[in-house]
Amino acid sequence: MTLGERIKIIRNFRQLTLEELGIKVGFEGKAANVRISQYESDSKKPRQEMILKLAEALDCNYKALDDYSLGSAEDIIETLFWLEESVMYSSDNKVKRFQRYATPNGLITLNTLTPVNADKDVKMTYNEPESSISGTPVAVTFNYGLVNDFLLEWNKKKIELSTGKISPEEYFEWKIKFPE
Repeated sequence: MTLGERIKIIRNFRQLTLEELGIKVGFEGKAANVRISQYESDSKKPRQEMILKLAEALDCNYKALDDYSLGSAEDIIETLFWLEESVMYSSDNKVKRFQRYATPNGLITLNTLTPVNADKDVKMTYNEPESSISGTPVAVTFNYGLVNDFLLEWNKKKIELSTGKISPEEYFEWKIKFPE
C-alpha cells in the first residue's frame, strides 16, 4: 500500500476533508486541498518533516505513514498491519467518503504456539471449514524477539476484537498508533 493510500485511509477514518487536513499541517487556501490531494495520489511525496506533521494532524504514529525498508521490527509489523487493511479496499482505492471502519476479514490469523521437545512433534493445524482461502494456509514464524513480542501484542488485540471487548474502530486506532 502506498504512502498516499495510507494517508487517505487514515484521513477518512478521522473524517477529515482534504482541505481540513491541509490546514492542520499548515497549508492555506487552495494549496491545502491541492497539496493533500497530490500526496494521496502519490504525485508528490511529502518530505520527512511533513510526514511528521501529517502524523500529528492525523493523530497516528508516523510509522503508519512513513515508507520503510523492513529493516526493523516496527517496519515488519507495519507491513503486516497494512497488508491486513489492504483487503478492505479495492485496487483503485475507491472508498466511500468517511465510511465506517469494518473489521478486516481474516487475511491474517495469529495463533500462539505451544513448545514441544522435538521437531518431529511439531504439527500445525487449522480449521478447514473456517478457512476462507483456497488451498492450505501457510504459517510463518519469526525467531526475532521484538517481532515476536509485537506479534503477541497484536494477537491479544485481535482476540479482544473477535470477542467484542474492543470495537473495530478501537482496533484500527490501536494499529495506527502502534507502538505507543
